[in-house]
Amino acid sequence: MLRTSRDEQILETLVLRVRLLSLEQIAGAWWSDADSPAVFTRRRLSRLSEEGLLERSSLLAEPFLDLQAPLVAWEPGAPPPDYDAVAYSLQSRWTEPPTSTTVYVATTKARNQYGGAGRGGLRYRLQATHDLHVSAVYLRLLKADPESAAAWVGEDLRPKAGFRLKDPDAVIEYDDGRPPLVIEFGGKYDARRIRDFHEHCEKFTLRYELW
Repeated sequence: MLRTSRDEQILETLVLRVRLLSLEQIAGAWWSDADSPAVFTRRRLSRLSEEGLLERSSLLAEPFLDLQAPLVAWEPGAPPPDYDAVAYSLQSRWTEPPTSTTVYVATTKARNQYGGAGRGGLRYRLQATHDLHVSAVYLRLLKADPESAAAWVGEDLRPKAGFRLKDPDAVIEYDDGRPPLVIEFGGKYDARRIRDFHEHCEKFTLRYELW
């Protein structure tokens, strides 16, 4: 099968940037101009699946949030956020139950072709809501600032942070002298977890966005 530039972009995104994408996310990001985006997208992704590059699954995930801006955007030298207030926002923002969601992940074959780390396939089923929202943050950046999106390094491609340290979801590693930017999507984090994340970034003078 002859791959299009959109095929290449989707595969590179799933290998190098994020762990999974929903059918809805792919349709919105790459086929929003089609007459029937979901139908066309499903057909094209089926071809990539038949080629052994994508794996399709259905997972339970909570509804997508409308992520317009990070809850916290912190720079070294600034005061810490209000941990309790941020925790309340994170824990109270979902009000609807999980629903079945169609997702796609890169296979080992795709990872071998595009330089990804580790094996392919779906490995984090219980983190579907979290990982899909990390993908949503990435897709938002891809639309608004493609240059920064190209510098996005996902968690699975970075060295581990260390014992008992939570690896960030992504780091934007600029090559123009700007300091790196840590990206973290907050699940139902409590105040202590937010404080630990902040103190880790503060210790290493890392600016961050918590979504």
